[in-house]
Amino acid sequence: MDEVVKKVAALGLPGVILVITMAATGLTGAAAITAALAFLGGPAGMLGGIAVLGLTGLITDALAKVSLEDFLTAIYCQRRQNEPHGKLLEEIESLSLFDGDMKDRLKTTVTDGCGCATVVHSNTTDDATEAIAILENVPGMTRAHHRDFKSSHPMMRLRDGTVVRTWKNLLGVDHVFLGDRNDRMIYGGFVGWIHSEGLNQALTRIRRDLT
Repeated sequence: MDEVVKKVAALGLPGVILVITMAATGLTGAAAITAALAFLGGPAGMLGGIAVLGLTGLITDALAKVSLEDFLTAIYCQRRQNEPHGKLLEEIESLSLFDGDMKDRLKTTVTDGCGCATVVHSNTTDDATEAIAILENVPGMTRAHHRDFKSSHPMMRLRDGTVVRTWKNLLGVDHVFLGDRNDRMIYGGFVGWIHSEGLNQALTRIRRDLT
């Protein structure tokens, strides 16, 4: 997943349009590229080449595993690290998306890093950074979507005021989030059933060392 996200992110807006086109039409290969170019109204060079043709196969595989929104969130998490946020916000506003609220959520991803695996701001405290490192070392830890942050419940507060929040979804999958003093998500992840004990051990360590 990380490989295809980085490759699509490197294409910029044309890559995003390619993903949206494939999700909306089910097209793959050259047909998907042609449809995306028609939407962009640009020259073939924008999405040309054998490399991009091969990328459509990776995109198809990714869309079979995650939702379009989760895929786009991962792409913008990657792009926000290297591109001006203002430019990305204007780009998102111009996109044709099926869910009107998706634009707002993607904008939040750009501005606050919501939905990104690790969102460490310049003002992120040492305690929060250490807690993130502990959680990232839990086997099977996977990025959680920021939309689930509001479903979580506080379980402890670190010395710096960071709040550790947890949530179990309908499938019994354990989620963990960190929120700052302004109740903004700075980290979110989840583990499968087989790794729940590892998450519990990490939370015990965080409580022991950072509260």
